[in-house]
Amino acid sequence: MFDLTSGNAMIQTMDLSMSLAAKRQTLIASNLANLDTPGYRTRDFSFEGAMKAAFSGQNSPASLVTTNPMHLQGSTAASLPPTNDPLQPSAERNDGNDVSLDRENMLLARTQINYQASSTMMQVELRKLYAVIKEGTAH
Repeated sequence: MFDLTSGNAMIQTMDLSMSLAAKRQTLIASNLANLDTPGYRTRDFSFEGAMKAAFSGQNSPASLVTTNPMHLQGSTAASLPPTNDPLQPSAERNDGNDVSLDRENMLLARTQINYQASSTMMQVELRKLYAVIKEGTAH
């Protein structure tokens, strides 16, 4: 069986982008859930920095041994950026919490846009592959 998606750089890039966006959405949701938790520190990572690191190979996970060229390359949690570094607080309340509702909502909207754009580009690429497959079976 021939795998059309593992060799497609656009699909692989959009997969990484969607994975990073989902991870960031989880962190933002956690920040929002802890809006009133005394002493809670905002957690986040740079989406753009994580994408750049992935392309430059700085963030490469421990590679899995491929015993067959048809094996798919897996994505592990190690391939996502570290998320346990608190951000510098922009404004801290008396209870030590530095979560800003406005900032988190802005980051959530931006992350949703990144996810939606990646999803749309992946759909376009998959439709191209579908058209190639459909054209090949029509003959």
